Amino acid sequence: MMNASLILIYALIVPALLADKGTYTKEKVCQDLQVIGIEKFKEMVTVLYSQKFPNGTFEEVNCVADEMTTLAEKCCKDDASPDCYDKGATEISEKSCRKDSPFPKHPGIEQCCTLQGHERKLCLASLRYSADELPSLLEPTNEEICAEYTKDEKQYAVRYAYEFARRHRNIPAGFVLNATQHHVRMAARCCRPAVKNSCFFQERIQMRSSNIFLRFLSHVCNNQMNLKSYRYGLSAYYGSLLGLSFEEASVLSSRTHSGLEKCCLRPQPECIIEEISSVHNVLCDESKPTAMSEDLRKCCNKPALESLPCVDGLKRQSHQSPDVANPDSSQLCDGAQPHGIDRYLFLIGVKHATISLPVLATIFDRIRDTVTACCSSADASACLTEKESTLKKTTAFLSKLDDTCSQYSKLDLPAFTTLMQKEGGETRKQAWVSWASSCCSKLSPAQLCQKLTEEVIKYDDDSAA
Repeated sequence: MMNASLILIYALIVPALLADKGTYTKEKVCQDLQVIGIEKFKEMVTVLYSQKFPNGTFEEVNCVADEMTTLAEKCCKDDASPDCYDKGATEISEKSCRKDSPFPKHPGIEQCCTLQGHERKLCLASLRYSADELPSLLEPTNEEICAEYTKDEKQYAVRYAYEFARRHRNIPAGFVLNATQHHVRMAARCCRPAVKNSCFFQERIQMRSSNIFLRFLSHVCNNQMNLKSYRYGLSAYYGSLLGLSFEEASVLSSRTHSGLEKCCLRPQPECIIEEISSVHNVLCDESKPTAMSEDLRKCCNKPALESLPCVDGLKRQSHQSPDVANPDSSQLCDGAQPHGIDRYLFLIGVKHATISLPVLATIFDRIRDTVTACCSSADASACLTEKESTLKKTTAFLSKLDDTCSQYSKLDLPAFTTLMQKEGGETRKQAWVSWASSCCSKLSPAQLCQKLTEEVIKYDDDSAA
């Protein structure tokens, strides 16, 4: 019931309002509103808008959620006019474009507001916030949870949904709603008549697996949304993680990538669950048992939604792929060698098992841009020969990043900071420390680490100049 509702709410938020289609949407929304009630309806709208506008304040997101909920409530009355919903949606889009709009501010909204009618509504609906990720939601103490929950139970649920959704903006909204419901249920059980710490402990133990899965899902969906070379990075990642050949890793990475691409932004959870189960089958059920490591076998014995986070936690090992001893950049544009650039990136990537996927994908972007430009030139071979030193330099820098992460994992922060003094100057030292502390972990944030990686590349280029 909840997931079907999310689809209908999404239709409300992205209104393709032809007259007959608008009526159909209104009827479906009204059916949904009648079944789940006004409070759950608003909670779902809050989740979707918190994901869409993570930069918005709670008051701004709450304001637009109120408007959408009021519109549905008003237009679902028996005596509502047939064009009630259409007119109301138009008024909301016009309100979004006012200078004193109480709704969240969004880059690109000015361009949408130059349009009119349906085009404006669709433009506003298509906007997505693309700034750096927000830090993880800090879990308050049991006493703090109970103090806020007992103060206003309804408001507590909506505010928690807002905070959780804006930090998980690229996962299906249904997962956010489920997490919110579990958290609020925990508060309801454990806060009355007084704070019960043992109750909180038991509830958190029960939610542990689902929380691990949500962190994993948020990470991979964030990578999918923000990394241009994510599929290529995934191939190298699977190669170093599982010791797969290029062909085996490519099949697995393509399956993972296509599933995430299709499902991460769908509000209903079923799509991503189905795709993850499919990847689990490719990874585990179709593998030869004799080729599986003991650690992989343990992960594969878990349910699908626990299996992939388990696999993701395995230690990667750098290795020389059996495909080719050394990648040859001079033949990357050769049509007789299919998947030349893919294989080239794979052979480079599997040797560097310490750096995170966002960093690897950022370096792959540079290599792909260079090679693609050469393959499109009049003399591809001459271009690749000319750019060979650039490609070698980029690959060498990847090794430097890999070594830096290896050192970061072995040293405490003061010792590592001292080591980074070799980069020269306080600004450069701090840039490298910031990069390592943010981007050497497996769950490093995609957007932030792209930016920080480009920054240390610039400093390295300046040093070489």
